[in-house]
Amino acid sequence: MSGTPPDSESCRAELWKLVEVVARLRSPTGCPWDREQTLATIKPYTLEETYELLE
Repeated sequence: MSGTPPDSESCRAELWKLVEVVARLRSPTGCPWDREQTLATIKPYTLEETYELLE
């Protein structure tokens, strides 16, 4: 990991890529599992992934 923070434009571009992936997965032709998820059903996975990130 570099000591220089990324510029805001590259962060915005990468975040937009994530938004597009999520939109594709949750679209009518996307992944059935992803379409069924709600904040309540995804919360345990989000928490688990956050703990893994911190390790």
